[in-house]
Amino acid sequence: MKAKSFLLTILATIFSLLITTDSFAQRTVSYTSTKKRIGNFSIDIKGKGDFKIEYEGDIVLSDDDKDIVSISRGGFIEIKKSSFGKKRRLLIEAESGTLKKRYYVGWNEKSYNPEGKAWLAEILPEIIRNTTIGAESRVKRFYKKGGVNAVLSEIRELESDYVTSAYFSYLMEYNLSNSELTKVVDVAGDKIDSDYYLSQVLQKNQKAFLGNSQTLSAYIKATKNIQSDYYQSQVLSKAISNDDISDDQLGDLLQISKNIDSDYYLSQVLGKILDKRDLNRSNMEKIMTLSNSISSDYYKSQVLKKALKKKNLSNQNYNQFISSIDDVGSDYYSSSIIEDLLKKDLDNSSLNQLLDLINKNVGSDYYASSLYKKLAKKKLSEDQLIEVLNSLGNINSSNYLSSSLVAFAPSVKNSSQRVKDAYMKRAQSINSDTYFGRAMKAIY
Repeated sequence: MKAKSFLLTILATIFSLLITTDSFAQRTVSYTSTKKRIGNFSIDIKGKGDFKIEYEGDIVLSDDDKDIVSISRGGFIEIKKSSFGKKRRLLIEAESGTLKKRYYVGWNEKSYNPEGKAWLAEILPEIIRNTTIGAESRVKRFYKKGGVNAVLSEIRELESDYVTSAYFSYLMEYNLSNSELTKVVDVAGDKIDSDYYLSQVLQKNQKAFLGNSQTLSAYIKATKNIQSDYYQSQVLSKAISNDDISDDQLGDLLQISKNIDSDYYLSQVLGKILDKRDLNRSNMEKIMTLSNSISSDYYKSQVLKKALKKKNLSNQNYNQFISSIDDVGSDYYSSSIIEDLLKKDLDNSSLNQLLDLINKNVGSDYYASSLYKKLAKKKLSEDQLIEVLNSLGNINSSNYLSSSLVAFAPSVKNSSQRVKDAYMKRAQSINSDTYFGRAMKAIY
């Protein structure tokens, strides 16, 4: 029984792999660097069964899509179908400037005309809507007949997102007006369900789509249809890298970021913007607002630290930055942000703001003490020293309070008696005689 069960398991695994391989083959199409079309795949056409197709070269179809009228030199197409024990095979090869067409039923070759021709006419319209066979020539034909609208009408009838994206690529080779580009983006956003293929269409043609406010609005709308945070961030990241994007356009593109739920991908997009662009006040406000939606302390701190490095932070931006720190729950990440603030010049107002941040957002005596020790290295006025010494009262640990006071001792020694009095008052709050002695010894 065990052997039988094992054998059944092996057979089931093999069957599963075969299904997976066949499913993958349905959409496997490769192109060489010379744009020579090569395909080997299977497709399942509703009502017409499963077809295996191989082809090579540029294939041109008749105007009614029911026949193949030319294949580039050395090219061919082979179509096979098996159902209920009946096998059919059609082979068309380009030879010496003409097409050699053969039709087989089982192992027997039959007359191509009319049997093979009739079968090709029956299956070809569905095949071309599920593959890229003849795609370039079809786009050219539809465009010549009815412009963009005719091509888009046909695109709406295509079955595969992969095929649809290929048709969009050929259509975008034409010199389209802004209104036509808007139609293209609208249809792409509505028609393509795959996040991957939609993002590819948007990224590949980004320069054209971001050319004016009309196409930009359509572009943003289409991008919002992408469900994947990864692909949304890819589209945005590429747009951000475009130096031709204006501040107003960037502000509009930031609307898309609201749809990114992942802390990682949102922080990547915001971080890239902060790295690459000088932001006006409005866009900086949007960046700060978006950073508030990041739940992770790590990723939020990365964005805030980058924002702090910007030289043109307005007072409003700075205040928004300060309020954003309140949302960082981790003492480690809060202190790392505040540590960057310590690198800036401190007037009385900014010093008081900094001390408030330490007392409000850093609960750990260890991290608070580390920040005070770094603050002790800055040149402070006597009034500022007194403010800092008073603020040290929030450290409860005798060890960390003593070591913090010792860090300020050199500045206190060279200050007036009122600074020394503030130092001694703070030292007297130390409960341990040992640590109190260390603090007092440091100023004498």
